[in-house]
Amino acid sequence: MAGNIKLSDQQYQIVQVLWQLGEGSAKDVQHALEALSLAHTTVGTVLSRLEKKGVLSSETRGRERIYKAEIDERDVKRSMVSSLVSTLFKGDSKALLAHLVREGDFDQGDLKDVEALLEKEQN
Repeated sequence: MAGNIKLSDQQYQIVQVLWQLGEGSAKDVQHALEALSLAHTTVGTVLSRLEKKGVLSSETRGRERIYKAEIDERDVKRSMVSSLVSTLFKGDSKALLAHLVREGDFDQGDLKDVEALLEKEQN
């Protein structure tokens, strides 16, 4: 399901839990996100919707549905950042980087790390 993957913050957090766990039930996800105080029914509904979108798959084990992510974290990040660049920066990724440098809390060491990463990616 690579390509245009758009997840809300809540959906992303739920899928992130499944990436960390490998697989899990609604109860497992709810427990991992207990700081958000999500109702069990809310977690179940979001998991079901994500499965319908093809983001997750599930199987029944005993009396529980066990969910597993069917998308790669890297693909999701790539798609969501691409959407952000397209929407907010008219497709100009350099404008995003410039914004992060201007608005972020970067020091010279961070910028050297970015330069090293760029060099590594070009080779």
